[in-house]
Amino acid sequence: MKRQHLLSAFFLIGLAASIAWTQPFKEPRLVVVVSIDQFPFEYLVRFGGAFGTGGFRRLMTDGANFTNASYKHAMNTTGPGHAVILSGTYGNQNGIIGNSWYDRATHASVYCVEDKHAAIVGGQGAGRSPANFVGSTFGDELRIVSGFRAKVVSVSYKDRAAILLGGYLADAAYWMADSCFVTSTFYTDSLPTWAQRFNVSGLVNSYFGRNWEQRAQASALVGTDIDDATYEESGNGLGRVFPHPITGRNRDRITSSYYSALQASPFGNDVVLAFAKAAVNGEQLGQRGVTDLLCISFSANDVVGHAFGPYSREVAEMTLATDSVIAGLLTFLDASVGAGNYLAVLTSDHGVAPVPEYILAHRKGAEAGRIATDSIVARCERALLFAFGPPPAGSTWIENESDRNITLRTSALAARRVDRNAAARIVAEAAARAPGVAAAFTQDDLQRGGASSLLEEKVKRSFYPGRSGDVFYVLKPYYIDAGGSTGTTHGEPYDYSAHVPLLLYGSAIAPGTYYSEASPADIAPTLSAVTGVEFPAGREGRVLVEALKQISAAPAKSVPGH
Repeated sequence: MKRQHLLSAFFLIGLAASIAWTQPFKEPRLVVVVSIDQFPFEYLVRFGGAFGTGGFRRLMTDGANFTNASYKHAMNTTGPGHAVILSGTYGNQNGIIGNSWYDRATHASVYCVEDKHAAIVGGQGAGRSPANFVGSTFGDELRIVSGFRAKVVSVSYKDRAAILLGGYLADAAYWMADSCFVTSTFYTDSLPTWAQRFNVSGLVNSYFGRNWEQRAQASALVGTDIDDATYEESGNGLGRVFPHPITGRNRDRITSSYYSALQASPFGNDVVLAFAKAAVNGEQLGQRGVTDLLCISFSANDVVGHAFGPYSREVAEMTLATDSVIAGLLTFLDASVGAGNYLAVLTSDHGVAPVPEYILAHRKGAEAGRIATDSIVARCERALLFAFGPPPAGSTWIENESDRNITLRTSALAARRVDRNAAARIVAEAAARAPGVAAAFTQDDLQRGGASSLLEEKVKRSFYPGRSGDVFYVLKPYYIDAGGSTGTTHGEPYDYSAHVPLLLYGSAIAPGTYYSEASPADIAPTLSAVTGVEFPAGREGRVLVEALKQISAAPAKSVPGH
């Protein structure tokens, strides 16, 4: 056994040495990957004139700005997006096809990072881990090639964002549970001292009673909607107009709704940034003679975007506040790690659809609207009834609909001796004819080779056998899956949900604006190329070689025995 460990150690040392011999770039002390939840690329353009010099503008001017970076899958939501960023793979490989999916065996919904074998550390809540993720991330490979000397720390308000960025081998992923940051027994049995100290500092509760004020200059609000649109949400005591009180539904004392209100404001990102700084100092990231990885996902933008829509004044204010957060992060890294000693990446997990009522208010009769999934399921159920007769008494032909996936009831098919593929074809044809639906595909369609269209190609990347349904359907542009009449969402394969920023910044990066086609799936392989770390398993993305400085290097030395 000891001999096996010794051989493994020699292999790792040899692999690390061979990579170092051929690595032409200065090895960064710290890699920082920032994901802004729900941040379409067009925000950089629309609000760019109002940015300061130290945040987004610094990254765009002094770094590489890929203006044509889009996700190539069909399900543009938080779980799938964050799973792509540091694995370089899509759901067809990594298994994260949605924030949740339906499990035929247990007849229950599965959350993408749920883990019944793990428990929360530092607070209350259900167990969480990357157990449902398949493959590896850049952070996993970094840990392995460094002999586990490199540290990988991931931070977010959302558990799925922190966990899916961090990967399997992270030292820890941290997320918010009311007033404190927590982690999971998958990573550790106790919070480190610095995290415990942060949680008892009172910082999270210190925002109670503050107002989110409107501060943007008029020039930054050009093209934004009115401040009191009826299709904006007003939950958790925030209201629809500025100033928004950060109290929750109870103005006198802190309740759980206060934490929801906090997350729906720029203060939510301030808290995440403060914890990330504490992590850098507490773990001495980038200051230990080895390359470390820090992942940060800012979630407040997503909450604000859902509630108010991308053309709201709240999103304008949120974007400018995020510019200040990014500036604060970079200034902190300059001081703690050293300017030129870190490599920064900024992207997003997805964009957002315009509020349908915003479009309809400007063009009556436009192709835009809200689709109730129940109506699509009912249409498909009727089609199956017409084709095969009634299912067994007390049953239905369709068992579940989740994130565009329709799952047939196996027991009903067996009882009536109905072929699953034939039933799925009936469902796909019925769904495709539903108002607001662009197309529908059966499992048979998605498992065959090739694709008949770019849309089908994207859907294939969001298909994973055993987790996907029998039929996957796609809504038309500017239609959203939402009940009620307020707020908006995201998820469809169109560029308003898929086109996101991709900014690279560091000594190995050639500054410039790049118009070549790119994707967040390219981030992991590019980081591997810069740091000399092996590519994540199964990576689909490419190395963004056009943005890497061509540094002269000594001829590569051969690896002994090769």
